[in-house]
Amino acid sequence: METFSVKFTTGCLDLSAIVTAFDHYRQFKVEMVTNEPSPILMNRSLDGVWTIVKRGERKISDLGFQELQAAIEIQLDKFKGVTHMLVLTDFSDAAQNACMYAAALSKQLKTTNMMLYHSYESILLPPTGFTPVGSKTADSSEDSLTKLTKLKDMMQPLVSPKTEIKIQSDERTLVTAVNMLVQQQRAGLVVVGITGKSKLERVLIGSNTLDLANDCLAPLLIVPPVAVFKRIEKIVFACDLRRVSESTPVLAMKGLIDALGATLYILNVDRDGARFNPDTIKEISDLHLLWDGGEPEYHYTSHEDTATGIMEFADKIKADLVITVPKIYGFFESILHRNLTNKLAYHTHLPLLLFREEL
Repeated sequence: METFSVKFTTGCLDLSAIVTAFDHYRQFKVEMVTNEPSPILMNRSLDGVWTIVKRGERKISDLGFQELQAAIEIQLDKFKGVTHMLVLTDFSDAAQNACMYAAALSKQLKTTNMMLYHSYESILLPPTGFTPVGSKTADSSEDSLTKLTKLKDMMQPLVSPKTEIKIQSDERTLVTAVNMLVQQQRAGLVVVGITGKSKLERVLIGSNTLDLANDCLAPLLIVPPVAVFKRIEKIVFACDLRRVSESTPVLAMKGLIDALGATLYILNVDRDGARFNPDTIKEISDLHLLWDGGEPEYHYTSHEDTATGIMEFADKIKADLVITVPKIYGFFESILHRNLTNKLAYHTHLPLLLFREEL
């Protein structure tokens, strides 16, 4: 659910409205005042076709409704774009690499605003996996800002001349700070590096990474230490056939994929022969309904090790990025398991993009 305001014209009147979006931005409630008894209700198909379910009590003409729908479309374009990016750093080598990756990626995404953020709150936490600080931690807010400024200067040549890079540092807890900044900056993407330990022994392990994966309000891009940016042209979306229509954040995913101009490969993770279960027919139909407009390729894997099967497929097609929705599919949790790190060490060149489940 997302609530925002719009302004539109009907006849000679300039009106303001409060819009609440539901169901992957496919259902909309429009109110002129909060909690009004008879709001406007409208539906929008994934192809952008609007239907009026309930016109409300105000006498708005058909042309007025077209103006209202156009105003909502402008807001949707903002939500699904990545004009604002939030990049996290702990000043480690891995974090610096992620920052350089983000800077190069911003050109492809046509990002206009980037915020470089460091939290020095977790200085006393054990250094497991990614933490907001590392071996090169800042000793003070002044030191942190000095390092952020230096990092900004390194990133500046990699971004578009139209991209503004801002810096911020404070002592807030990481997840709290990230989500507040996402909302304040309208960030469409959060980028973070992975700090490995002793030959990638603890790649992708750490409570802060898990917290971000579960609670970050914006899509979270996790950049491995050895990742080198190349234009993203092939994307693997790893999913399974469970609650496809209800939970897939289609608008946000399509917005980012369209911004990248990449080809989408949808990889269905088959568990316990689910691909051949008659009960999955509806889910398969829903999957195609959501994505066929973008002409993706559909593939299946029944690898006994889900994470390895996904990454092997990504390598096979020479993918540049893997997308998943961790709360639905459990993929991210599975690759975090210590027993899998050795298997996945070979694949740590490939960034992972996590989208939140639609509720």
